Amino acid sequence: MKSSLLITGATVLTVNSSDEVIENGAVLIEGSRIADIGPTDILEARYPNVEKLDAAGHAVLPGLVNLHLHSGLIRGTAEDLPVFEWLAKHVDPKHRALTEEIAEAAAKLCYTEALLSGTTCVMDMYRYMHRCADAAERLGIRATLAPYVVDKPGMDYFETLDKNVRLVEERHNTADGRIQVWFALEHLTYCTEDAYRRAAALADKYDTGIHTHGEESWEMARKLKQETGLWPVELFFDRGILGPRTVLAHCVWLEDPEIDLLVKTGTSVAHCPVSNLKLASGIAPVHELLQKGVTVGIGTDGVKENNNLDMLEELKFVPLLQKARLLDASVVTAERALRMATIDGAKALGRDKEIGSLEIGKQADLIVVDYRKPHLTPFLSGKYNNIVSNLVYSASGADVRHTFIAGRSIVRDRVLLTDNSEAIRLQAQEAAEKLFVLREPYIPV
Repeated sequence: MKSSLLITGATVLTVNSSDEVIENGAVLIEGSRIADIGPTDILEARYPNVEKLDAAGHAVLPGLVNLHLHSGLIRGTAEDLPVFEWLAKHVDPKHRALTEEIAEAAAKLCYTEALLSGTTCVMDMYRYMHRCADAAERLGIRATLAPYVVDKPGMDYFETLDKNVRLVEERHNTADGRIQVWFALEHLTYCTEDAYRRAAALADKYDTGIHTHGEESWEMARKLKQETGLWPVELFFDRGILGPRTVLAHCVWLEDPEIDLLVKTGTSVAHCPVSNLKLASGIAPVHELLQKGVTVGIGTDGVKENNNLDMLEELKFVPLLQKARLLDASVVTAERALRMATIDGAKALGRDKEIGSLEIGKQADLIVVDYRKPHLTPFLSGKYNNIVSNLVYSASGADVRHTFIAGRSIVRDRVLLTDNSEAIRLQAQEAAEKLFVLREPYIPV
């Protein structure tokens, strides 16, 4: 018999096609699915004998989708450098020293942080991703795994396309479909033209997606244009990877022809505002992308460049940056930002039929956010409803009280139920200390 739970008394943010908000609403979970949604009094009368979870003073909304992150352990130690110097001094030496045991400890830590702060689905670009799959399966998170593939000479410490194929064959659509595997390429300067063409063919063969970094650096965008005669997105198009099953991270610097190619091919973008600010990369033209119909989701990027995985914190930066960039306070509303972090991220991953909004029949991936806090007061409905605005501009991951994935209670009262979060933290601490020792010989003088 399927287990049932009725969440009652909440403000339900459905993020459905009409952005319906149900005040004093309820959501019925049966097994892994959402079985009913509506006013609390009606659902309580309809289902008098099911277990209830009182969510008065809370909002219930779809679990957040982090469309671009890198698991990792060097948080707070790779600071105040431009992107390519930062890569050379901190990130590439880390990759040279990384072991699969350390990679799993990093994945467990990052997935735990994500779950506790309301993220139910991630696109993780990392290494030794069979161990990341183990972590995702154990913790219960929904994950699309995208291995760092690099094939330029002298960079054989990254993943290969052959390993990526093996991961697809072994772990794609496992854990009841929660775990998916895509083909992933690090960057245009790290990968050969052949790697892109082969990845496109493999993605077609295995019916999966492609993930790579769009350009963050204006200097690199110009350099690629000078060397090849094409802007970065034009290079991606020429090499055959653009399409509705492709997600490009960042895309900070886009020329009009590049935006037109994204529109033409149905390619999605993962916008990472905090990372782009911290690395002084710039501000992506998100308003223009949205206006032209490009699907744009939100990512935190990794802990080394953010420095956290708090998607609710990330949400605030999305509209604020566009308003400041365009000197127009009306662009990118709070409601639009919430859609980007939920249903649009799900659409970019090809999962929008299953997750990303609260609708009958969809997977019960949802979070419960506690508004009984000074920084979220007043909690207003009706004419002066401020629930979405306060979520986007005032809330943080610390306000998430409960997290459900596929109907399973993953976080209850801010406690991780699927593993021991303190043991995960201690393991990550030990792994990080070991990683810094192993990395030392590879740091350039």
